Amino acid sequence: MQIHPDIAALRSDPALQRHAQAPLSSSLANWRESETAHAIAADLEAYDEGHPLGGCEELARLLSDLEFAKSFVDRWCSVIFNPLLEQPLAQVPARHNVGAGLTTIQLMSAGRTTLSLMAYEKVPGASEPTSVMFADREVCEIVLSGRASGCCHQIARMHNDSARINTFPMTYEPGTSVTLSARQQNRQFVNVEGAMLVLQLIRTPEDPTPTSQYSLDDGRLLHQANGNKRASQHLLALDVLGALGRADAVPAMEELALAEGEDLDLRWEAVRQTLALETASGMKLLGELSAKEHDSLSKPATSLQQSLIAANAQLSKETVLCPA
Repeated sequence: MQIHPDIAALRSDPALQRHAQAPLSSSLANWRESETAHAIAADLEAYDEGHPLGGCEELARLLSDLEFAKSFVDRWCSVIFNPLLEQPLAQVPARHNVGAGLTTIQLMSAGRTTLSLMAYEKVPGASEPTSVMFADREVCEIVLSGRASGCCHQIARMHNDSARINTFPMTYEPGTSVTLSARQQNRQFVNVEGAMLVLQLIRTPEDPTPTSQYSLDDGRLLHQANGNKRASQHLLALDVLGALGRADAVPAMEELALAEGEDLDLRWEAVRQTLALETASGMKLLGELSAKEHDSLSKPATSLQQSLIAANAQLSKETVLCPA
């Protein structure tokens, strides 16, 4: 693999790295102390603490006043790009993500609230969306430049495994401002004309409900994912323990599965992993859950218990049966 000499020099010399980073770090620090950036950062913290957007004057203006928003973003871009002209190998200290048709970079954050710049691009050969995702968060955004056609979706009625979704056509252009309660609302850009720049504000609750994906054709629930970051991390940890065959973790998994105050998805995954690691312990755990009539996992545990025993009668000897 060939490595450019300038990059090789940076990799081997921490002092050179600091020298390359210094102009950008200094520029960002000065920007954060500017009157506008300081006011918006203060409003962002207040909004994260639960204040309504209307009560955060500068932040609300940023998401509704096109010229003010463009001025704010232009200033941020100059703060970043000018130092990069001097030191092109410096790293931009901001979270960012690049994907097909969408690039995102985070401008500011406070707790569970983020202010991001999003660049949408036309994707050749892209097909019409067949599903829509609803996540538990508040979204407010304003289009800074570019145009797109699209739609807004709203859940009118929800069932256990389906929803009735109303869809409204939308046209997005500079100055278009959209506010969504994304637990039951979302928007989609269907056809972007070249490129479109959007400033987006997102506030996520401390304990978000699961993210749900529905079919636009018939409203079927296609997928559901845990919206709680802590629970998601623990779910991943359970999967890793299961993949490593860590039977010594079974007692902790059983304790987690029986903890009624914990996230339901997390508890059910603990049941699954216990069954996979120690079948006997898993069957006894299903029996215990089945016997707890007021537990939300009682019915699914009973159903799984019965189906497993029907498939293998031998498992009944390893099960604590639910009392008649």
